[in-house]
Amino acid sequence: MMSDFGPVLKEIRLSLGLSQASCAATLQSTQRHISFLETGRSQPSPGFVARICRELGLSIAQRAALFESAGLQNPYVRRSMQSDDVQRALDLIAAQVLDHWPFPALVMDRHWTILRANEQFINVFSSVLPAGNTAPNLIDVMLSPAFLPMITNWHMAAATFYFRLQRGAAQSTQVAERFRKARAGGLFDLVERELIQGADVPPMVPIELTLPNGAQVRLTSLIGHLAGCQDAAMEGCEVELIVPFDDTSETVLRDRTRH
Repeated sequence: MMSDFGPVLKEIRLSLGLSQASCAATLQSTQRHISFLETGRSQPSPGFVARICRELGLSIAQRAALFESAGLQNPYVRRSMQSDDVQRALDLIAAQVLDHWPFPALVMDRHWTILRANEQFINVFSSVLPAGNTAPNLIDVMLSPAFLPMITNWHMAAATFYFRLQRGAAQSTQVAERFRKARAGGLFDLVERELIQGADVPPMVPIELTLPNGAQVRLTSLIGHLAGCQDAAMEGCEVELIVPFDDTSETVLRDRTRH
């Protein structure tokens, strides 16, 4: 009986931009073998599936898909984001990282859903966060009518959002759909025009905001991934630490978080 392994392998190979020949060379195999695997004429051994995962540098989700489609025991557990294990891991990140950062900080999943945020984040951005118990989506917040007008240098900062969303869209259909709607609505027309015209791009562009109290800040952020992650649910999680771009912005943020 033909398994689902062949189509899954082909989809992963194409997503990596590999031909059958280049994939075979990386795996120290033959193009004939790869072709037979993709068409279902051959079935992979557990060792070969492990080699694919190792040599192609696959994500945890891709590794899990290969093991499952081959009918093999999947060593990568797919936990719910609401599971006790995942919640404990998120609480640990909040306690050891977010709560020690003096400025706004958050953890979000690959769909940009905010999973944890420190008190500083809530203090500074509470006016633009949606009410209710549902975890807010950072894209929805940033592109909302409440937040977008706060950005005073959108003509410069739009490219930062554009390329972050473009990268995120490759990892999440939810991000891809939000990105598509934003582009269709003309939000990033300026970015695309400048790309066509070959406009110069500075090495760093801060986001300039006018906060609800009238204070102005210039911000950037540090974004980190979780090392040692072995769960597909948490693999795409990112820790984002807001960084003031100058001394004045630092003073404003520190004053806001004291109140």
